[in-house]
Amino acid sequence: MTATFEQALKQLPEGTYYDHFAHKTIESLCFVCLHELDLHAEGEYFHPLAMRKKYLKFIEKFGFYVDEARKVYAIGLGKTKADFIYIDSQ
Repeated sequence: MTATFEQALKQLPEGTYYDHFAHKTIESLCFVCLHELDLHAEGEYFHPLAMRKKYLKFIEKFGFYVDEARKVYAIGLGKTKADFIYIDSQ
């Protein structure tokens, strides 16, 4: 069974920024999750490991940007909370 956008939206990790005008495909939702992983990997915005795992799992489930997400996720593993100015409290 192929997932619909609505099914994917219901599974988007809680607290993920979603713009209903800009994000209208499953691919765009995966890109949002990839972007959040990238913000962490670049040291711009700290996300707890549990949240990063949720982003990666979402991407792997729906199949867009999987290789990129795995690489960015791995880069982010080396970052500590002390490396960031902005910290997600989730």
